[in-house]
Amino acid sequence: MKALGLEEARDCVDPLPMIDLDAVSRAAGCFEPLPTSAIRLAALVANDIPDVARIVEVVRYDQALTAALLRRANSTWSASRTEITTVKDAVVRIGAGPVVALALGVNVRDRLRAPIPAYGLEEGELWSHSVAATLAAESLMRAAKRRLPTETPTAALLHDVGKLVMARFVETEHLAAIEAGQAAGATRLDAEAEVLGVDHAQLGGMVARAWCLPDSLIAGIERHHATKGQAHPDSAELIGYAVHVSDVVAKAVHGGPDDNAEVETFARAMGELGLSADDYDTVCGTVRDRFAEVVEQFA
Repeated sequence: MKALGLEEARDCVDPLPMIDLDAVSRAAGCFEPLPTSAIRLAALVANDIPDVARIVEVVRYDQALTAALLRRANSTWSASRTEITTVKDAVVRIGAGPVVALALGVNVRDRLRAPIPAYGLEEGELWSHSVAATLAAESLMRAAKRRLPTETPTAALLHDVGKLVMARFVETEHLAAIEAGQAAGATRLDAEAEVLGVDHAQLGGMVARAWCLPDSLIAGIERHHATKGQAHPDSAELIGYAVHVSDVVAKAVHGGPDDNAEVETFARAMGELGLSADDYDTVCGTVRDRFAEVVEQFA
C-alpha cells in the first residue's frame, strides 16, 4: 500500500489549517450518554457465558427495546412455529449478541442517520451501512472457524461511530488533503491519520470509552481497519478481524465510499477466521436477504 506523503497532500491546499486534537478528544468524550440499560447489557454479554436471566431482567424494563426484540424474534427470518410473546423466549430465540446489538441500535439509530458530507454519506447511509455490517457479523458468528466474541455484532454496529466526531472538525482544506492522499494510493484511514493526526477508528474507540463500553467492543471498533497481525490472535484481535470483514461485506452489498481497499488486511482477516470465498458469498447473500426486514425492526 503506498504511503501518503504529507507534503504531497499539502501541495494542493497550502496552508493547511491545524486540527485541534484536544477539542476532538473532548468531543469524543462528550457524546450524549447511552441509556443505563444498554451499557448494562453490553457488560453482561462481554462475559464468556452471558447470563440470560440477567439480560432478560434488563430488557423487560425497557419498553422500546422489548417491542423491538419481540418484532425481531417473530420476524420472518427468526420466527418459530410458535409466536414469541415473552422477553425470555425472545432472548433465547435470537441469542445474547444480537439482543445487545439491537439495544444499541435502538439508541444510536437517530445519530447514525445524520448526513456526513465529509465521507460522502447522505442522510441514512451510515445507518444503513451499520445495520448491514451488524447482519454480516451475525452471519460470521456462524461461518467463522474461530470462536468469535458474543459482542461482535455490536462492535460491527458501532464501528464507524468515530465518523460522527470526525465530521465536526474536517474542513474543506482537510478533506482536499485527505482525498489527495487517497489519490496517491493511501487508504482513507492512513490519509486521515497523516493529515489530521487521528483517524475515525481511534475516535470511535474514544466514544466507546466515554460510553463505558467493554474493552472488547472498544477493540473491535479501534481495530476494524488495522489489526496487529499477531501470530496467535487473542479475542480482541479476532473481533477486529470480524468487524473488518463485516465492513467489507456491508460495502459490497450496499455500497459506500471508496476507502482504497485494504487487501492485505482483508486477506489476513479471512484467513485467521477460517473463511473461504464461498463463506464470504454466503454472508453477502444473508445480508441482502435480511436487510430490509431488520431495518424495519428498529422503527
